[in-house]
Amino acid sequence: MKVVGAPQVVFDWTTDRCTEPDIPDLPARAFRDADGRVQLISADDTNRRFVGADLDHLMHSCTVILGSDLNPDPAAFDDHEWIAAPYTLDGKTVYALVHDEYHGWERPGQCATVTYDVRCWYNAVTLAVSTDGGATYVDVPPRRLVASVPYRYVPWDGPTGIFSPSNIVHNERDGFYYALVYVNVRESYVGNCLIRTKDLGDPGSWRAWSGGSSFTMTFVDPYTSNQAPAAHLCAPVSRQQPGDLQPNSLTYSTEARQWLLVGQAVGGAYFSLSPDLLHWTPPKLFFAAQITWNYQCGDPDPIAYPSVIDSKSTSRNFQTVGKTAYLYFTQFHYTDCQQTLDRDLVRVPIQISPR
Repeated sequence: MKVVGAPQVVFDWTTDRCTEPDIPDLPARAFRDADGRVQLISADDTNRRFVGADLDHLMHSCTVILGSDLNPDPAAFDDHEWIAAPYTLDGKTVYALVHDEYHGWERPGQCATVTYDVRCWYNAVTLAVSTDGGATYVDVPPRRLVASVPYRYVPWDGPTGIFSPSNIVHNERDGFYYALVYVNVRESYVGNCLIRTKDLGDPGSWRAWSGGSSFTMTFVDPYTSNQAPAAHLCAPVSRQQPGDLQPNSLTYSTEARQWLLVGQAVGGAYFSLSPDLLHWTPPKLFFAAQITWNYQCGDPDPIAYPSVIDSKSTSRNFQTVGKTAYLYFTQFHYTDCQQTLDRDLVRVPIQISPR
């Protein structure tokens, strides 16, 4: 994989934002709706969408498609919500894995701070659904929880939880829908777990890989279950090098004839290949850039959330990539060496070659 063209700004925060916190804060996802339009989501916790005839002609809508409920109870898994992985079979009903953050630092009595502190961050994956073609999403009642670590929220013990689902992909060989999720437990258990289901509408149906060829590990709600925690902590398919390669994008490469994972780590955007979603090649850097994790004053403005989308994909959910595609990412703009809300959604054309 290599970059073959100049950056193109998809969303300029300075001129295109609807409100101050209207920012691209997760990897870009796209699907085609029942009317043949393309919808793209690069969400923050007040979720909006881009809509257009194709990926080259998108308009950013100010209509909120899913708001955050800001529930102060960590047991509700209903605080700050990002649409992370939409998937639709018909363009009308859209299922979405939601990156669900609990912010203990915002809750009196949970953390003795009023500012952002990752030690008070607790994360899970929940499910939302749209029945109007992506115009609005609602949390799936009565229990939206898809995946959680088997431990309750503990102040000052984070960041802990299951984070940032990749794209949902359909494996025609076995009929399952798969996604990768990033797991972090007290900074000692870190890796990407593979989860799957045959029923996108049932949040309790997802199972995690548990070793070998088995997907028997169930996720439990730590606030309602007394089961042994170790039995419900998923086995990472890889603890890759460089460390912390998060699953920002998962597609199938028709050139490499393998699954293609794109993620960020120190140095920029990396890719990894797999024939079966379980065994992955060592990550390889293909887009060198400063990232937010190790930014220091004087460094170039960093990027985050790289994802690959092929505008020519015939998949309704842009599951496949061919010889050419776009790498989408968020470009941060720092002021006086401090991160601000000024961040743009940018894409660059890339070329993908067979191995």
